[in-house]
Amino acid sequence: MALSVMPLDSPSPYQEEPTTQIPKEASAQGSRGKSAEAFLTVLSGANTGMTLPLQDGLFLGRSGNVDIQLTDHGISRQHCRLDVENGRYILTDLKSLNGTYVNGERITRIPLLEGDRIQIGASTLKFAYYDWVEEAFFLQMASAAIYDPLTGLHNRRFFMEQLELEIQFALRHQTSLYVLYFDLDGFKLVNDQWGHLAGDQALIQAAHQLQAQVRKEDLLARLGGDEFALMVRGIEESQVLQLAERFRCAIESLSLEIGKIGSELVSFTCSIGIAAMGNLQGEVNRQKLLAAADHALYQAKARGRNRVVLL
Repeated sequence: MALSVMPLDSPSPYQEEPTTQIPKEASAQGSRGKSAEAFLTVLSGANTGMTLPLQDGLFLGRSGNVDIQLTDHGISRQHCRLDVENGRYILTDLKSLNGTYVNGERITRIPLLEGDRIQIGASTLKFAYYDWVEEAFFLQMASAAIYDPLTGLHNRRFFMEQLELEIQFALRHQTSLYVLYFDLDGFKLVNDQWGHLAGDQALIQAAHQLQAQVRKEDLLARLGGDEFALMVRGIEESQVLQLAERFRCAIESLSLEIGKIGSELVSFTCSIGIAAMGNLQGEVNRQKLLAAADHALYQAKARGRNRVVLL
């Protein structure tokens, strides 16, 4: 039997040709598109997953006034600085309490190389150059690591990590720490009557309403479903009760544009449980604090919902 041989540049009859043709200029340009830029990616510790673009004269630390803020209480308020000299990034320790380390060695001032790992406090950061494709990827990964994709609030993982750090800080400095745990009364009815898309719209609107009530230093998160949590420190018991009441009133007054019963817009309320770290007996950890807040929420539900209970 004779074999027919196809030319090497002919398409195989058993393969589909691509339906989209890549422009020649894009193929020649490659995946980079533009020159690579410098970034820090947080590999572990507080703010894990964050990818931060760099420029000249950046301060890193715990203070809200620095360029790159890391919520790690092992980090000084102004911990270190990044400068550009002759095209290279120079890392300088700012006489921090716990020191700045690069690849395991404590430094005072050092030029950074691609792939260097920086340790400050309990956080590890990687210095690297990313092109625009890599930048988009890492920024997407960073967002997924700390934010809830539906509401835009912080997610459960990030909240739990930060709560562990805040408990240690509160114990060391003898400051107040509260966890507010709450959910939406009657939320199941929204899902059952109008479907999960309507339920998602309700959660988004509720999240925006709640976010408008919190301070910059407070941490609001969606834990899952219609459950939310807020971590607050450094205020008095009377103030946290006022904050919780604002939350309750904000949800109660919210008209959700997801459907109507007769001529009424859909609305519901929320029940809030508060745990004060200072009121707990024995050793305190995040599980114990959250369990106390959950118990307070259960009591709020048992007493008729749409109310605040503090343990």
